[in-house]
Amino acid sequence: MARTGRLESSLVIFGALGSLFQLWLVVVSAVDPLLQRALFLSWVLTFAFASHRPYRSDFRENASRLDITLAVLSASFGFYYWLHFERVLNRWPLVDALSTLDILCAAIVVILVLELTRRLIGWFIVWTVLAFSLYLLMGHWIPGPFSHRHFSLTEVADQMVFTMNGILGAPLAAASTYVFLFVLLGVALYQSGAGQFLIDLAQSAASTARGGAAKAAVLSCALFGMVSGSPTSDAVTTGTFSIPLMKRAGYAPADAAALVAVAATGGSILPPVMGSAAFIMVEFTGISYLEIAVAAIVPGILFYLSILAQVHFRTYRLDLEMERAHETAGLRTLILPNLQFLIPPLALLWLLVQGKTPTLAATAAIGLTVAVSWLRRDTRMGVTKIAEALYQTARTAVLVTAATASAGIVVGAIAFSGIGGKFTGLLLQLSGDYLLVVLLLTMIVCVVLGMGMPVPSAYILTAVLTAPALAALGLPTLAAHLFIVYFSVLSAITPPVAVAAYATAAIADANPITIGFKAIRLGLVAFLVPYFFVYHQELLLLGPPAAVALAIVTAVLGVICFAAALEAWLVARLGLWERAVLAAAGLTLMDARVFTDAIGILLLTAILLKQIVLMRARPIERKETP
Repeated sequence: MARTGRLESSLVIFGALGSLFQLWLVVVSAVDPLLQRALFLSWVLTFAFASHRPYRSDFRENASRLDITLAVLSASFGFYYWLHFERVLNRWPLVDALSTLDILCAAIVVILVLELTRRLIGWFIVWTVLAFSLYLLMGHWIPGPFSHRHFSLTEVADQMVFTMNGILGAPLAAASTYVFLFVLLGVALYQSGAGQFLIDLAQSAASTARGGAAKAAVLSCALFGMVSGSPTSDAVTTGTFSIPLMKRAGYAPADAAALVAVAATGGSILPPVMGSAAFIMVEFTGISYLEIAVAAIVPGILFYLSILAQVHFRTYRLDLEMERAHETAGLRTLILPNLQFLIPPLALLWLLVQGKTPTLAATAAIGLTVAVSWLRRDTRMGVTKIAEALYQTARTAVLVTAATASAGIVVGAIAFSGIGGKFTGLLLQLSGDYLLVVLLLTMIVCVVLGMGMPVPSAYILTAVLTAPALAALGLPTLAAHLFIVYFSVLSAITPPVAVAAYATAAIADANPITIGFKAIRLGLVAFLVPYFFVYHQELLLLGPPAAVALAIVTAVLGVICFAAALEAWLVARLGLWERAVLAAAGLTLMDARVFTDAIGILLLTAILLKQIVLMRARPIERKETP
């Protein structure tokens, strides 16, 4: 036990100091980006192999000799890169020869990345990386249009490890800068008590509403997800208390878990922080993070509005009694002592609006979080809490780094072999140059990849393979990549590998596959909204103000109609044909054209009038088993 305790303490110190060093590298130092990424990768690999066992990572098991060897090799990679960096920086890739030690270093780091990916993510992404790597090395033997010129092992090693076109490319760049800083911000907010304040705020706001427990769960996930950007951590943090509350209020365990899973997933598409895929999108597209976040506002709000509307209509359909979601203080009593916690997120927004870089904005928000925590004795972040925040950031960085480093190998193989352009041509040929068909194929690729990969990997691979085809059909870069981001995020609730569903299954003691399918039903609007903002970019706040305002109003009505159709309730119970009409009204209203909006309003009006007449004519039986 003593050895285990010493190991845990050593790893906490190593993780905290490493996070502090990375913070210095990103914010203060002027080190070359290539070296910064190499040192970041080396540190994460070393920390990961020292702390994460193949099947457990709770420190109850000491590191094996193999783990220690892998950790030493990981640290050696960073030291070697730093020692030889001047030569690496000044050499001509594919022209200046690599030394035997260079090739050995490249082979070792690729093996380390794949081994960590296997341990944390599974074999699916490993086999994907190996498949693309084999194609790069052996594709010259393939006859036909998918053949390419011969690449030697030395050339592949050069591109993958000693340039920004492989492991140390754009995906890892996002992980080592934007993602790292915003994860640290989210962890710091939680450690300071701001995260609990946001959760309590949601509980208090919904405590007296009908269906308060469920509505509070949705609001908690939304508020906490706005600063965490992680579906899994959001689901676990908010689900721990919201799922038992919903079960006591009469919700079935699977329904409660599905609601938290889908609401937590939405945090990755809700500004200001969003998720890691949005930061990788910045690196891929060159579009500023502020522009991406602004464009994502309306779709994110529509996502949560649809969930709240379904919860509201289900509450009336099931005739659930009014219940208090949580015994908490009133809004005024809660907000006044905690106003300081609003300063960091507001400062983050203000700095982004002022045109400051996300790096500067996140760093300032982190500093303010620590500062405002000292305004109250019970929330002060001393050395222990700061060290814990830095350590937890290191643990979170491990999974993102494994995903982005592995995806970097695939991106490098696609770019080096030229298969991306060939795949684009194949997509256009299969679709007959119809945008809707390419969008459907893109969605399928996202969902399939997301079943075995984390969100960053699914986004990276789908963006590399399908975004050029969308661009070739005239779709703007912002809309195309946001479309891919959304479906990559939704893979978190897509069975059979729905990570958000698995996260809530343990809390609710329910089947994760059942939870996943129920979550898809609750998040069905989220699967529709990306298609509408692709065709009507007013929903991305692009276009004349009047057109944008009209599109938002009709989209809100459309989401409510669609939610009512799903839950079979508007102002009274809906029959099957009424649900079909209302669903059609929802789709036409979200279409954001004058003609379709007029049809949608007529259909909605007809159903409303019919329901009101029936309600006055006879009493309605509403009670059914949850």
